[in-house]
Amino acid sequence: MSQATGIPMRVTDLSVALAETGESIIKDVSFDLHPGKIFALVGESGSGKSVTSLAAMRLLPQALVITGGAVQVAGEDLFDLSEAQMQRVRGRQVAMIFQNAMTALNPVQTAGQQVAETLRLHTPLRGDALRKRVVQLFAEVGIPDPDSRFSFYPHQLSGGQQQRVMIAMALACEPDILIADEPTTALDVTIQEQVLALVRDLAQSRHLAVLLITHDMGVVRNTADEVAVMYRGEIIEQAPVDDFFHNPQQAYSQRLIDALPDLSHFQSAAVDEPLLRLEDVKVYFPIRKGVLQRVVDYTRAVDGVSLSIGRGETYALVGESGSGKSTLGRAILNLEDIAGGTIQFQGKPIHSLGRRDMLPFRKRIQVIFQNPFSSMNPRLTVGEIIAEGMLSLGLGLDDMERQERIGQLLERVQLSRDLGQRYPHEFSGGQLQRVAIARALAVEPELIICDEPTSALDVSIRAEVLQLLQQLQREFGVSYLFITHDLSIIPSLAHHVGVMQRGKIVEQGSAQQILTAPRHPYTQALLASVPRIDRA
Repeated sequence: MSQATGIPMRVTDLSVALAETGESIIKDVSFDLHPGKIFALVGESGSGKSVTSLAAMRLLPQALVITGGAVQVAGEDLFDLSEAQMQRVRGRQVAMIFQNAMTALNPVQTAGQQVAETLRLHTPLRGDALRKRVVQLFAEVGIPDPDSRFSFYPHQLSGGQQQRVMIAMALACEPDILIADEPTTALDVTIQEQVLALVRDLAQSRHLAVLLITHDMGVVRNTADEVAVMYRGEIIEQAPVDDFFHNPQQAYSQRLIDALPDLSHFQSAAVDEPLLRLEDVKVYFPIRKGVLQRVVDYTRAVDGVSLSIGRGETYALVGESGSGKSTLGRAILNLEDIAGGTIQFQGKPIHSLGRRDMLPFRKRIQVIFQNPFSSMNPRLTVGEIIAEGMLSLGLGLDDMERQERIGQLLERVQLSRDLGQRYPHEFSGGQLQRVAIARALAVEPELIICDEPTSALDVSIRAEVLQLLQQLQREFGVSYLFITHDLSIIPSLAHHVGVMQRGKIVEQGSAQQILTAPRHPYTQALLASVPRIDRA
């Protein structure tokens, strides 16, 4: 049927439920994928996007079962095929790109071996012909020096190159359908643009039907031809992309669009006595070689950075992965030794302080990490996690006062007091990031280093967390060093911006000046890569 109508994949009334309880997870989902077109399935985490794609590929975990519907590929209902027949469909007719390339790739096989394995399973290619085809695929997806990259292991490749290997693997057997599950979530904005441009080009040149799963509405606007919005396991709206963004029919769809940062309104640049001042800070890591592990050179992670942050001000430090942003944050926290320069907090040098002398400054400088799941002890309740800092830094509160403060902090970050008795795994990502903010506020800091705190969050949750940080800044006068690679969030958040490349700040100034009149080519390239939405 689908082949006769020219539709590579047709999903009809697909339903999925929990195997144990029968509770519906996906309800009557229907859509068509067309040759050369990109169909975006959007929604927040937990809406059912990835479960829909896994069900279509018959890759559901045992806890979930398909309770109804059909998925047709080339006229065949995939639910009628045996597992042996499905093995021939996967890779050859339908291929999939997973979200996190680093975890999807085998760390003990080279990139070339992993792509060759797919070809060996589905084609008669062997030996030199097999290697030649892999190198050809690497070249097609834009991997530099493809012949030598054949022998690279995943950890030797950048995030963008890893994702390109995943795409090469998916394209190896020239499938008709490509499913891309959040393929750019963890990537820098420039690499994201390259990967999405590659997917667009491949869709057109190979006449691929693409299912793009994402929660980023900017990606949808700039990449997709048609969009469907999922909410609690159902498609609540479906339309061509232009129609959707100019006239969304559902309030939830409008809310997703409205949650995108407004790039036209900026924070006025604050002028205050510096709370934190960095002068020519350097952080070098030794490169050792040989049996005796002699130092032969240094990696200049931070190479002469100078900046200052005023009280009640947000300074955004932006740049791609590996530019030195997080290393600089750790140096400010005195968790990395500096090779040169000075770090002063309220005029007092802190870079050379020992552990005991640094302790009073731990109360005044706190940190919010990128991944709240990995930065919290899973054996402690949320209340105990928030209390840790108060106990270790000696705030001098008795048990009753401490419990009251924990309750106040949870309410301050818009969580109820009774949630303090729960464990981290019982929270969503957005709720856990609020707990991380409460933990940072517990010792009443004057400066909080925010290391990519919104990169893993859905667009609407990200907006809520950013609004909360701004509200807390207004109430307590706290300053933020906001480390990010997402330039779209800067206008509504930051007063000043520093752009970091290869350990150096190549440009800094007010948020408005950097984002509207950038002078450095690197800043211009970063801004050109930001997905934009016409709000007219």
